[in-house]
Amino acid sequence: LALIDLAVLAAKLQNGAERQILLGLLSEREKALFATYTYSKRQGEWLGGRLACKYATLSLHGRVSAPEAAGFAAISILPAKTGRPELIHHGGHGPGPCISISHSSGYAVAMAARAPQCGIDIQKISKKIIQVQSRFAAAGELDCLRRGAQGLGETERLTLLWSAKEALKKALLHDQPAVFHGLSLHSLHRDHFFSLRLNYPGGGAQPARITAAQLDHFMLAFYPGQEHHA
Repeated sequence: LALIDLAVLAAKLQNGAERQILLGLLSEREKALFATYTYSKRQGEWLGGRLACKYATLSLHGRVSAPEAAGFAAISILPAKTGRPELIHHGGHGPGPCISISHSSGYAVAMAARAPQCGIDIQKISKKIIQVQSRFAAAGELDCLRRGAQGLGETERLTLLWSAKEALKKALLHDQPAVFHGLSLHSLHRDHFFSLRLNYPGGGAQPARITAAQLDHFMLAFYPGQEHHA
């Protein structure tokens, strides 16, 4: 996993020398795509997500011992036909890992996993989520949240559930337009992190396990698939 503070990144993009260093971490195709974004906010979100994803990918292979522009530039994170980010390694090292990117209110996060599917999501905790809880949280799920996430307020619990469902949807149900259709909370327990098990279409009797944590005013959730992640 990798996380980038977009405010720090935005400040560096305003500095000519630092901007060139950051853009040097992109492939030529990525530089061309970056140039099409005219709004600084969109530039920062896009660049932050790609740099976080490249760092996570190189970390997965144990290759981030020092800032290496060549290693970063050898990886392209480009939109596939579906719009999802797709990793292309220009060094010809075979299929790359599964990747996922998310951003919310000043932060970008990404993950890379040695698994067929993965998904990550970060959400800022906001009371606005209470207004839409009927769209994604059933009564039984609310009871499960109250029992398994004691100490969290209603807003935090709902954001935890939303982020977990979003991470799983990105991994396994990205081709379904409906919001979280068929996803339901099976169980929840808390150790160092939250562990949520979600039922999903096609999962049968084996719910998917989502790991989540609260980071200050944000909830972060990720589904690493069945193998190791970075």
